[in-house]
Amino acid sequence: MAEHDWFNNKKQNPGSHDSESDTVKLPARRSQSVTAALASSTQTEEQAPEEPGLSLKGSKEPTEALSKIKVPETPVPTRPAKVKLQQKEQAASTKGHKHKAGELLNAQALRERCRQLCTATFFREHSTIRSLGFTSATAGEGKTLLALATATVLANDSGRPVTLLECTWERPRLQELFDLPRGQGLAEWLRGECSEEAIRYRVSPELTVIPAGDAAGQAMKLIHLLSERQLLSRLPSSQELFILDLPPLVTSGYGALAASLADSLILVVHAGVTSEVLVSEACAQLRDLPVQGILLNQIESHIPRWIRQLL
Repeated sequence: MAEHDWFNNKKQNPGSHDSESDTVKLPARRSQSVTAALASSTQTEEQAPEEPGLSLKGSKEPTEALSKIKVPETPVPTRPAKVKLQQKEQAASTKGHKHKAGELLNAQALRERCRQLCTATFFREHSTIRSLGFTSATAGEGKTLLALATATVLANDSGRPVTLLECTWERPRLQELFDLPRGQGLAEWLRGECSEEAIRYRVSPELTVIPAGDAAGQAMKLIHLLSERQLLSRLPSSQELFILDLPPLVTSGYGALAASLADSLILVVHAGVTSEVLVSEACAQLRDLPVQGILLNQIESHIPRWIRQLL
């Protein structure tokens, strides 16, 4: 009992003097680090119910601490410039190959259509047609290209001599396409300035080209002279076939007269571009002439390619 009272007395008076030991017993002081740790522990226990991820109420220390943390930037891997350049070149090359493949398919389809046209025109039983003319309502509808393609296919397939005759002085193209010399063409021969042999340019074993030459503002007169001289019927070779590149009907004053030179006619229409009014006017001028048909050029087909190849 005495020991218990003495212990309580010491607990209540921690700084009292002990006479027996002659020693002053002071209470132990907590270090600042221990105190801070206990305080932090107490705050953590008091705020334990808070949901993780939410900001602590009444305390700015966590937010300030997070704001001071520097997160290292993760370097984004970049491809070397050489690799990028190679990829661009490869993509451009692939695109170019696809474009060339499309052009080859279009050229092949064009040759097949020209071959069908030649067969239907020149190689029917008892056919007496020797000349096929390509005309259009206006310039720029593709009649020169179709005339050239037809003449090339006809010369390669038939084995007979073929002459491509340019009868339009609106926009002559054959001299530029075949790099022919200037000054000698159909107009010069009709005016008597050169011989017939001088205007005939052989571009392949079976294909001969006669360019339009320089009309010098006398296109109407030259067409009359061509009709009077009957160039197509008096040539020495009876096996020779003619493809005529004729002037447009609506935008030239001599289109219908030039169209009368051909045994058969094809009216070329730029699909989706030439208006119905112009097509009707062109057909009206060809009313009494031997029109074989109308050819729609550059038409956009919605039929799948694999089906078109079977047609």
